[in-house]
Amino acid sequence: MDIKDRGMKKWHGFMMPEHIGHLHEMWEEYEKEKKPILDEYQLREIDEKLAAANEFNLPVIFELWINGFFEDAEGRVHNIDSLNKTVWITEWNGDLKKIKMDDVVGVEFKD
Repeated sequence: MDIKDRGMKKWHGFMMPEHIGHLHEMWEEYEKEKKPILDEYQLREIDEKLAAANEFNLPVIFELWINGFFEDAEGRVHNIDSLNKTVWITEWNGDLKKIKMDDVVGVEFKD
C-alpha cells in the first residue's frame, strides 16, 4: 500500500440538496407513463361495469392514471355524477373517495 493512498477517504462524492432534488424530479419524469387512449368500446365497457356495480352494489377495482402514474382504488360505487364526470366510491375502511372519470383507464369487478 502506498503512503499517499488513503483508501476510501480518497473520494467522497457529495451532492448539494439542490442537485438531489433535481435528480428526484428527473427520475419522476423518467418513470412517468403516457396516458392510454381508450376507444369507444373500452369507454362503453367502463360505463356498463360502473352501472352494474352501482345497481347491484358490487365491489370494483378502478385502474387510475394520475399525473403519469397508475394507481388502483377499490370499493363499492356510492354515486355516479354524470354531470361533473365523477364517481364516488365507498372504500373498505368506510371513507368516501372521489374519482374523476378522466382518470379511469379500467374497471374490474372484485372477486
